[in-house]
Amino acid sequence: MKQRTDSQGVPYSYLVDNIKVVLIFLVVFNHLIAFQLVKVDMVVRYVWYGITIFHMPAFIFISGYLSKKPQDVLKNVKNLLIPYILGYSLTWYAYIWTGRSMDYELLRPSGTVMWYVLALFIYRLTIEALGKIRFIVPLSIIFALWAGTRPEFTTYLSSSRIVVFFPLFVAGYLWKSDYTDVVRKFKGKWILLLVSALLLYAVPNFMIANEIPVDIFRGNHTYQLSGMDDITGMLIRLLMYLVSFVLVLTFLALIPDVKLPVTFVGRNTMGIYFFHYPIMIVLNGLLLLSIPQMLNVWVLFGVSWVLVLILGSKPVSFLYGGVLNLLTFILFKRERQVQDEGLEDEYDEDDRYEIILKRKKAIEELAATLDEEDARKVKDDVAAVLEHETEETEEIRGEDFFVDEDLEMEEGMDDAGAPQEFEQLQDLDDILEITEPQGEMEVLLKNKEEKAQD
Repeated sequence: MKQRTDSQGVPYSYLVDNIKVVLIFLVVFNHLIAFQLVKVDMVVRYVWYGITIFHMPAFIFISGYLSKKPQDVLKNVKNLLIPYILGYSLTWYAYIWTGRSMDYELLRPSGTVMWYVLALFIYRLTIEALGKIRFIVPLSIIFALWAGTRPEFTTYLSSSRIVVFFPLFVAGYLWKSDYTDVVRKFKGKWILLLVSALLLYAVPNFMIANEIPVDIFRGNHTYQLSGMDDITGMLIRLLMYLVSFVLVLTFLALIPDVKLPVTFVGRNTMGIYFFHYPIMIVLNGLLLLSIPQMLNVWVLFGVSWVLVLILGSKPVSFLYGGVLNLLTFILFKRERQVQDEGLEDEYDEDDRYEIILKRKKAIEELAATLDEEDARKVKDDVAAVLEHETEETEEIRGEDFFVDEDLEMEEGMDDAGAPQEFEQLQDLDDILEITEPQGEMEVLLKNKEEKAQD
């Protein structure tokens, strides 16, 4: 993957953005066809089932992957909780404006798409602790399967959905960049496409033939409220996890890791997610989605792309960020810039990595001119300072800023794929600022020349 990284975030790559473009399009398209088209077109109904089984699980997996930085509560309130309240209110008003009744129940976001934002807020506040539990992915799957039998998990605070989709989030959180490299280099990776196609063909056929409702994929209710017994519900939910993980691997293996004309959309997905559903409610309320010309899958396919490109554009992203920054300024003592989606700032696109690499190379070339004894002395001095700096950093960071060693290994991949390389280079850069080893080397060289003259 083409990537740059920092010591706490995740590698930046076009691959992640391109995957997000595909997934946000599927979100918009799936919602658009659900209003009218799935009622009159059986083929589209199969497509609707196929998309619903994996599109939000895959999106949540990517959200987990982009949540590796230590989480700040206030930042997540600004980036997620405030958008949740605004998005819910906007959707509610869209229903009221079109003449439909909807109770304003902010703690029950069913009937809107904002449950995902609330779930992401909860996930990010808990993932640093839960992500350290051994075998957390299989344990969370078992818990999610059990939760489907319990009436306590409902639409209240999206508790059912939060539990059901958490295994995908934590799996993304624990996913490493080098895993992606292995998947992309796998010679038989095109088999994943065949397996994905077979699953997306077989599962909707099985469910529609047995009259199993699509609600089971949304994770909103117990199995019995979704129209099935507990055993069948557990099997279908396991099937959802299987299909979702296979599709995620397929995307990671086959989606291009290059800049495409639509790649920019992947950096502005929150504006699309925030605005698209209220717009669709208005279009449906004005009966625009029920006219014959709109009851065509290819027309709605094109309309979905239009919505994605417009709502993912810089003006809309600027408007969205501007509103949040204004509210931030009003509500909080200190203003901090709010980044789109609360995800995009996890990338680091500055040139610090390349600068430190150049400095390291310069130091190595200069050290090569010293004799073995002097070179060893410089190396020992650098190691001593590095050890001292590490001890001080650990004391300052404390327990609240603990970062799992496995995550540090992932986040420190250089172009050659060496673990923790970047962290070492950053430490070396700090040493440069403290000890100025280049100056020391010049003194050593001068002393060497004087000895040679003597």
